[in-house]
Amino acid sequence: MRLRIGIDVGGTHTDAVILDENNKIMSVAKVDTTQDVTSGIYNALESVLSNVDITAKMSIRAVMFGTTHFTTQLLKDGILHALVY
Repeated sequence: MRLRIGIDVGGTHTDAVILDENNKIMSVAKVDTTQDVTSGIYNALESVLSNVDITAKMSIRAVMFGTTHFTTQLLKDGILHALVY
């Protein structure tokens, strides 16, 4: 079994999902995005991992991460502020 975790940090929610090698969803989590962002990612990972057993956890082979924060900042305040953000 080769599992993958996907994490998406949005302005309101941080979502996480575990997929198997056939793209079947094994676990899903949605938590609030936190001000420091990192805590929200940790909370989403903790939640999504709590729904699978130890064998599945040991089968995780990749973690993908996405966020809208840069794009949002770019559209809101312009390129210079987004690059500093």
